[in-house]
Order: sequence, then C-alpha cells, then structure tokens
Amino acid sequence: MTTQAPPTPISVFDGPVVIVGAGVAGLVTAHLLAEAGAEVVVIEKQPQIGGLARSFVYDNQFVFDCGPHRFDTTNPNVKAYLDRILQGGGTFFPRKSEVHFKGKYYDWPIKPQNLPQLPLDIAGRALVDLAVNGARQYGDDSFEDYILRQYGPTLYEHFFLGYSNKFLGVHPRDTHSDWAKVGINRAILDDQAQMQNLFQLLRSTLLQFDKKSQHFLYPDTGMHEAWAKVAGLVRASGGRIITGTGARMEGRNGQVEAVWAGAERFDPSVVVWTAPITLAAAQLELPVPHLSYLGLLLYNVMVQEDCPRDYQWCYYGASELLINRVSIPRFFSPLTAPPGTTGYCCEVTCMEGDERWQNAERLTDWVIDDLVKAGLIRSRDRVLDVRVERVGDSYPIYRRDYPEELDHARRNLSTFRNLHLAGRTGLFWYNNMDHSMENAMQLSTRLLRDSGVADAREASLAKGA
Repeated sequence: MTTQAPPTPISVFDGPVVIVGAGVAGLVTAHLLAEAGAEVVVIEKQPQIGGLARSFVYDNQFVFDCGPHRFDTTNPNVKAYLDRILQGGGTFFPRKSEVHFKGKYYDWPIKPQNLPQLPLDIAGRALVDLAVNGARQYGDDSFEDYILRQYGPTLYEHFFLGYSNKFLGVHPRDTHSDWAKVGINRAILDDQAQMQNLFQLLRSTLLQFDKKSQHFLYPDTGMHEAWAKVAGLVRASGGRIITGTGARMEGRNGQVEAVWAGAERFDPSVVVWTAPITLAAAQLELPVPHLSYLGLLLYNVMVQEDCPRDYQWCYYGASELLINRVSIPRFFSPLTAPPGTTGYCCEVTCMEGDERWQNAERLTDWVIDDLVKAGLIRSRDRVLDVRVERVGDSYPIYRRDYPEELDHARRNLSTFRNLHLAGRTGLFWYNNMDHSMENAMQLSTRLLRDSGVADAREASLAKGA
C-alpha cells in the first residue's frame, strides 16, 4: 500500500497565512483556511499543541488538561465542527460542579437542597439584602461595585471578595466590573441559570428542582485527542505546524512584512496572532499597553484510591487553602486514569516570574495538605506522584483601566492591514474554548470572503459531508 503525499496547497492569498499560536483559535483557523486552499504555517512556542487547552500525559496512564476543559455542544456551529473532528467519539456527560464554602460542599450552580446547608446567619442576611439592596447606592465600574449592587454586602463579603482577591491577587475595587459579568457566566456555563443579581440567583436556585443537568462533550483520552486530529487535518491539507519555537514579527508601512520561526523567515500575506496582544505591540515597536495576564500553576496529583466526591471541578475560596480550583479528569472520561486511582488537577494562580512561579515545586506539600483538609484524599501516603506544570498567560486581568488600554492597543495594531487578532490571549478576552472556536470560524470566513473564496464553513462542511 502506497502512502499519498498531501496535496500541494493552491494559495487563495498572495503568500502564506502565518498563524502565531497553536491553541484552539489558531488550530481551528489553520484547519479551515488550509482546507479551503490557503498555504498555512502555524508557529507555536510550546513543544506541544493545544495552547491553554493542551493536555499533559504521564507514563501513558494519567491524563490532565489545563483545568476543566470540555465542549458545550449547544452551539450548533461548534457541534457541527466537532461532529467532523471526533466523528461521534468522545464521552457525553452531565455537568457536576461544586463550590467549597465554609468547610462544606455545595452544588454549583446552587440547588434547593443546598439551601438548608447554608449558615443561617449568612442566609438570613442575604435575604435581607434581597429586600433592601435596591435602595442602596453603588458605583458601576468596579468588580466591588457590581457585586454589591447585584448580590448585596453579605454574599460579597463572604464569597466573592475572598475568592476574587485570592484568584486574581487584585482587590475587587481595582478590578473592572466586566470581570464579575463574564467571570460568573464562565463559571456557570448555563444560559438557563441566570445569576446576574441576587433575585435571579434565588429564582434560578428555586427552579433547579426539575431542571435537567447540562451535558458536555469530552474526547475519550483527553483534550489532546481533539487537537491531534485537527493538526492531522491541517497537515493533510498541506499546512505546516512548527512547535517549540517562538514567533517574531517585523512590520513596516502598515504591513507585517516578515514572521520568523527561529532562523526561518516567512513573508506572509496574512498574520493571525493568537499570542498575547502585549507581545504583538512590542514586536511591532508600538506602545505596549498596560495589560497583564495571570499565570497558572498546575499540581497534577496522582492518588492510589478512588475519589470520595464525584464532581468534575470545584472552586475553593478559603484563604487558608492554597488551591483555587480542583478538577478530576476521570469524571470527564474514565480513560484518563487507571482503575482504582484518581488524578487531581489543582490550580494555583500567580504572576509569571514571581516567587510562586519560580519556586512552585516547594509548594507541593501545601497542595497535598489542602487535598487532605478538603477531604479528597485520606492521607499523604496515598499519593503516587505529583507533577508541576507552569502555564503562562492563562487569564487576562481586567483591571479598572483595561478597556482604555485594550482599545488603544487594538487601534495601534489595526494600522497593520494584514494583521488579525484572535483567541483568548490575542484578543485579551476571558472566554471558553467554544468561543475561541466560533471566533476562528468567523475569522476564517471573513478572510476567505475578502480573498474571493466562498464561505469557509460551507466549504469545510461540504468536504466533510
């Protein structure tokens, strides 16, 4: 049996499309453009693809993602794309997430059966807030203002204040209200569970009696399975993916004239930039905006015992605990851990290069102690191994002045006619994988239409039909 060489791409542009970053937005954009005939080159600084949705595989037994990644198939465009990529494979599971509050576990979003568990003084004061909060006056531009106005002082003080401060390392009064708006929605991930104020929180909670659980799709062996298939399709269409090498742009007269991958130069017709927007500005010698990204330390803990809880992920807001969130891959797919074992992905936030980042391994014992305190493992001797992974540029930090800084950066970068920003870090956008996939589809469609080619999604779906 002979192996056919990949087809030589017939460029629909006057040069290669260079995509910086092999995360969700970069890979999907590369796939759709390459399949439509564009010459595509993807440059990724990490040795593996997937970006913030990549996986870590240890000893071909344990699989961990960068936190709880999964696909929401209620988006028809995302569903159609995943049907092509996964071809009916993957696990389809009901959501089960929790929050650890005052030493107890609660379903998240909160369900009616959780209400009697709440401390009586907190529940009573929150109900008083519901009655009188409309008469109180608050500002409208900070996280603190937004939460006080929407949820009242009690929930702000006992839940939102501590978790936000712990997670971001920025006080809520110095954080923009957008962080509250998108952060709550990203945590809930359920359009039917509206929780934009205290009244909606109560109403949605009471409506949980007969509500069916939201379902998600997850590749059988981890998120890396999906990105490996997308990368295979990119290469099958003649595209290149270069890993382990950072990209460097050169621009002049409103045009990105060159993109370097190490010593290799590309003269792009189009550049799709999914790396940090701050790096794009620096490389093109533009004013660098005062925008920053949160770093993430992942403590992937492998344990020789079954988990006493069955959540997929849980938020931990207590200040005495180092961990912010824990996800359990085996409850996304049982193939991510051997029978009788459990993997815990424990997230700790920091700033890239700070003391935590540089000395992450020294915090391993603290993380294990947290798992014992949280009732997830019986004792330290049940731990088989711990691997520490550093993930930079994980979350855009929405400080109060971020809209002005972001607007200036985008205006400056828009002077380069062939440069397009995309994805979570490129757009400085706190989003989910599904949003990045939709962003990639829309960008691919626009680029191909601008080049005189039919709708990218129609062309792509037609080939898969």
